[in-house]
Amino acid sequence: MKSKQILKSFSILFICMPLMAFAFNNQKNKNNWNIITEKIDSLLKSKIGTNTPGGSVGILYKNDHTFQKAYGLSDIENQKQNTNQTQFNLASVSKHFTAYALLLLEKDGKLQLDDPIGKYLPYLPKYKNEITIRNLIQHTSGLTSTDVLQLLGNINFESTWNQEDEIKLIRSYSKLNSPPNTAFSYSNSGYSLLAEIIENVSKMHYADFMETYVFSPLSLKSSFVFHSPNQMEKLTTKAYKKVKNKFVTYNKESNYTYGASNIFTNITDMLTWGKHILANDISYDNYLSKISNTYNTLVDGDTIKYTYGFNIKNYKGIKQVRHSGGTLGFRSQFAFYPENDLCIVILLNTESINSYSLLNRICDIILSDKIVETATKKRKEIKVDRKLLQTYVGKFRLPNGLLLDFKCDNDTLKLKLPDDNVFNLHAESNNFFFLKAFDAQCEFKLSPNGKVEEVIWKQGGVNYPCLKADKIEELTPEMQKEFAGNYINKELNVTYPVKIVNNKLILSPPQTLKTYLNIGEMEIKYFGEDYFSAGRLDMLKFERNENGSIKSLVIQDVGRVKNFTLTKEN
Repeated sequence: MKSKQILKSFSILFICMPLMAFAFNNQKNKNNWNIITEKIDSLLKSKIGTNTPGGSVGILYKNDHTFQKAYGLSDIENQKQNTNQTQFNLASVSKHFTAYALLLLEKDGKLQLDDPIGKYLPYLPKYKNEITIRNLIQHTSGLTSTDVLQLLGNINFESTWNQEDEIKLIRSYSKLNSPPNTAFSYSNSGYSLLAEIIENVSKMHYADFMETYVFSPLSLKSSFVFHSPNQMEKLTTKAYKKVKNKFVTYNKESNYTYGASNIFTNITDMLTWGKHILANDISYDNYLSKISNTYNTLVDGDTIKYTYGFNIKNYKGIKQVRHSGGTLGFRSQFAFYPENDLCIVILLNTESINSYSLLNRICDIILSDKIVETATKKRKEIKVDRKLLQTYVGKFRLPNGLLLDFKCDNDTLKLKLPDDNVFNLHAESNNFFFLKAFDAQCEFKLSPNGKVEEVIWKQGGVNYPCLKADKIEELTPEMQKEFAGNYINKELNVTYPVKIVNNKLILSPPQTLKTYLNIGEMEIKYFGEDYFSAGRLDMLKFERNENGSIKSLVIQDVGRVKNFTLTKEN
């Protein structure tokens, strides 16, 4: 009898031990999570003051760990606190909702992502039959971006701008940055057109479609598309910029475009949406896998790392699937780490905080045991004979016209850039040099006769061939008169004057560039062969007609707009 009781006791013990271990591990995980969230809370408090604009942060981790908290003020003047119900403009994070809507339409057989956009938008210029819906989703259409066109065209961001204005601008400026599917070029224009396609196919307004098929089924009760001044009473959060150490609000929201931006929501809804995605509990099966894996290439075979409104990146050895958002006074981040069951959301009503840096700091805290810090490659430096260094002296022209001026100072090769900054070059071999000031290298190509006619400039993973520049002639007063004049882009109805002031050529860009990018009047510096350096506008190229007279001015690269051309007024 006693032995039976002992056996019974051991049986109870063996049953209880796993439960006790589970309870112990569960408590340990809970304690660890408490430590993690304390660190995150401390980080956020250090970045956001109690009497400044701030935002809301939400985290989902391994199904049972959550963090949700608001910081700072939604309205400084009225001392109104941000809460978990405060609504923020997602800005470009809205794009993934647009892409999701198109996946739903494709699933229902209403369209195919490889359809040419001209099938649904026949009013577009001739590129409509070359660009597909997928090109628009992945930013490989070659379309310019309306936000930069507005800046170049002197269209104030705080003036009223609706969807009709947006589409009119896209239609009027028909020049592509590149042929479709040959390059990744981020374009808000593309997502505005995707919204038009959704409306065409569904026979519903974009806002109604999103409410009916996305927000309502997922119980995103505070999410809506801001598309009309009649919705102004819904906007209770003020958006701030910092001017001379003081927070200043932007004028009331006056942009009513949609597709690329303007979905307002709160941290509660975004966490609800994140939970659905992590649990694969939405109308599109395996959506997380769909957005987290590359599947397409450009014409040259390069992998496109932008899927369906998300960028895929390796962050310190961890797969990061995310999108950022930024518009006047609002910043946002929406990120998944699919291999770690982690979702992080950041919504801010201030431009003064770097939301991507904040996202990464939070990730570092949560996944500290999985972070892999890549050691910086240590380059071996050698000494090169001064006589050989002398053969590298000269000016070499990058493909965009920029001049690299190599000089030799005793035993050191130096690089002088157009802004007059000078950097030391350090030899890794007799003809291969690197910079310590920033990540770039150059390789001098020696011909059989011992002369250098070409330099390969290596930066950002790209090799740029630079040919030896002929002797650069001085810009004479007569030549200045040739370049001076008014240059007009008729599509945007904007003029860029080039004037002679105190024997210098001065370019006057529109007021919008001064207001939003602090790019005002500037001296343009001659580089020969009709190339000029224009500060933050980078390189300018003047073009000539068959008679040799200046006919146009080309701003070669402003990020999302390439080869912006203005015709010289007669």
